[in-house]
Amino acid sequence: MTKHDLLAVAQEFETPLYVYNAEKIENQYKRLQDAFKKVKQVKINYAVKALSNISILKLMHSLGSGLDTVSIQEVKLGLEAGIPPKDIIYTPNGVSLKELEVASELGVQINIDNLSILEQFGSKHPTIPVCIRINPHVMAGGNTNISVGHIDSKFGISIHQIPHIKRIVENTGMIINGIHMHLSLIHI
Repeated sequence: MTKHDLLAVAQEFETPLYVYNAEKIENQYKRLQDAFKKVKQVKINYAVKALSNISILKLMHSLGSGLDTVSIQEVKLGLEAGIPPKDIIYTPNGVSLKELEVASELGVQINIDNLSILEQFGSKHPTIPVCIRINPHVMAGGNTNISVGHIDSKFGISIHQIPHIKRIVENTGMIINGIHMHLSLIHI
C-alpha cells in the first residue's frame, strides 16, 4: 500500500481509520506455517486480544488458524466471525464457574487455571473435556512484569500442585484432554 492509497482511503472513509494489509498478514502467517512444516501436527491459534477486528478473525480462520481467547466476549466474537467452536480455545484467568459453564455451552475448548474451579467444574461436568493450565515456575521474558510462568505469577496452577490436580481428576472422574503452559520468551 502506498501513501497515495492510504490517503485516498482516508478521504473516502474519513479518519480516524484503521487499515490492515491482508497480504502482509497472509505472508506472515505462511512464514509461521513454514517454520513448523516438519512438525507432524501443528495447530496455530491467533490470540484475539492482539486485534479483535472481526474481518481479521475471518482472515485468520481462512488461513487455517484457530483462535485463542481470554474472555467470553472474544469467544462470542469468534463465533460471530464464523469460526467453529472446535477451533476456539478459551484461556481465561481467575473467572467464575458460571463463566466457564457459559464457554462450555458455546462448545469451545476450555483451559482451567485454578484448583478450586477445576474441582467445582469436574464435580458438576465430569464428561466435558478440559485442559489444565499449569504454571511451570520458569522465569522468562526478562522481568516479573512481563513473565507469566514465574512462581509469583497469577497464571496457572502451580506445578507443585500436580498431586492435588491428580486427586481432583481421580475423585471427579473428569476428562482432561490437554495441558496448557504459557511462557513469555524474548529473543536477543
